[in-house]
Amino acid sequence: MLIKKKYEGIIFDLDGTLLNTLGIYTHIMNELMKKNNFPTHTINSYREFIGNGTKNLITQSIPVKHRNEKVIENLLSEFCLMYENMYTQYSEIYTGILDLLEELQSAKIQLGLLSNKFHDLTHKCAKHFFSNIKFNHIIGQSDMHKKPDPKGVLDISHSLKVPLDRLILVGDTEVDIITAKNAGIDSIAVTWGFRNEEDLITLSPNYIINTPSDLKTAFLTNNANQELNLK
Repeated sequence: MLIKKKYEGIIFDLDGTLLNTLGIYTHIMNELMKKNNFPTHTINSYREFIGNGTKNLITQSIPVKHRNEKVIENLLSEFCLMYENMYTQYSEIYTGILDLLEELQSAKIQLGLLSNKFHDLTHKCAKHFFSNIKFNHIIGQSDMHKKPDPKGVLDISHSLKVPLDRLILVGDTEVDIITAKNAGIDSIAVTWGFRNEEDLITLSPNYIINTPSDLKTAFLTNNANQELNLK
């Protein structure tokens, strides 16, 4: 497939796109499950639960008969406290991502970060794992922003001063692709995150891409008509 235009701004999802946080989610959730005498889950199960925010992750993880608001809110508070204390652990940057971000930054491409991780934790993770990268605007989940609501994309577009038709969102789950569609911008789905390629194809993103190096080629090529390894 050909990439058809040059983008001036890129909005990245965090978990599953830039940062592999499956380990910390699995560790914390299984600690909470054991503490509350609920069944634990495999890492592959948590992979499917992730994508629509922490509250949804918790809801999906606990037995159906215990899914009431009080239980969920209590677990959510415990989860947030544990994550605050160990957000630097059990997580790693995907291979090739730092090189990609550094080259995009050097090329003066505007960078946004839009996550369904809570807002303060999104900032902390960005600062810790990507200390050399200047994201021009960072938005995590809050009462104002939660994907797939397009408000985060619209606010980043305004902040970056990049029109929607020159902005693209890069993510790894259905909520990212739906967010892009809701905001009226293009999307790239990556296959190294929390969803497989077969699931992503059904969402009809503008592009599907398999490695960060392919992503770098897509954004940094000077020839907009060059054929790229995009699905």
